[in-house]
Amino acid sequence: MLSDSKAEAKVTMTLEIVDGRSARKDRNRTAVVEAVLDLMDEGDLDPSVDDITASSGVSQRSVFRYFEGLDDLRRAVIEYHFERVEPLLEIPAADEGTFETRSKKFVNARLKLYEFAPNPTRVAWARASFDPQIAENAQTFRRLADEQIPVVFRPELKKLKGADSSDTTALLAALVSFDSWDQLASAEGRSAAQIRRAWLRGISALLGV
Repeated sequence: MLSDSKAEAKVTMTLEIVDGRSARKDRNRTAVVEAVLDLMDEGDLDPSVDDITASSGVSQRSVFRYFEGLDDLRRAVIEYHFERVEPLLEIPAADEGTFETRSKKFVNARLKLYEFAPNPTRVAWARASFDPQIAENAQTFRRLADEQIPVVFRPELKKLKGADSSDTTALLAALVSFDSWDQLASAEGRSAAQIRRAWLRGISALLGV
C-alpha cells in the first residue's frame, strides 16, 4: 500500500501527464487552424488535407483525431478567424468629433478590418448558407459591425423619425458591409482611396449632411 506522500506524488504525476497531453493537443489544433488560415491568405480557399499537414507539421492521422472531419475543421477555422479580427472592429472615441471626423474614423476602421485576411471571411459567407454554426459566427460578426452605426452617427440619426432612422441605418450597414467592399475591391478593382471616397459620399448622402 502506498504511503500518503507517494500516493499524492503519483496523482500529481498523472495530472501533469494529462495536462501535458491536453496542452499538446491544444497547440496542435491551433497549428492546424493557423495553417489553414495561412493557406487561405495565400489564395487556397479550400486547402487539401495534404497541404494542411505539410503546412502545419501535424500528421493527417492527428488532424482527424483533433477534428471530426473537414467540416469541423472549417468551422474551427472560421470561428478562430472572427475571434482574431474582432479587435479591429473597435473605433476609439467613435462617437466624438464632427460628422466629418466620425465618418472618416468609421470608414478607415472598416477598410482596415476588411483588408486584413479577407479570404476566410469570403469562405464564411459562402458556407454560411448551408452550415448553421458558420452562419451563426458570420451573423455575430455582422451584428457587432452593425451595432457601431447608431453609435457613430447618433446625432444625425436622431434627426430622423421612425422608419426613416431604421431604414437609413440598414442602408448604411449595407453600404459599408464586407460584401460591398468585396464588390468594389475585387470585382471592380477599386483602390482603398476610391472606396473610402465613395463610402464617405454615400454616408453623407444617406444622412443628408
